[in-house]
Amino acid sequence: MNSFSMQKFYPTGQEYEIDPVCEMKVDPQNPPFQVSFKERTYYFCSEACKHLFQHDPEKYVKSETE
Repeated sequence: MNSFSMQKFYPTGQEYEIDPVCEMKVDPQNPPFQVSFKERTYYFCSEACKHLFQHDPEKYVKSETE
């Protein structure tokens, strides 16, 4: 997958974050997993996605200067 920038979605009033690994919607109020990286919180749908991100976070996150 390409590098990824977190985006917010607001379907029917519900706020979601996107899992940067698999691109699934995750409820930030009740995320299954989350990780802080470079002063930002990333949310994950599964432990597998969290581990993939932790192994190589730069692969999934665009730099703030791009």
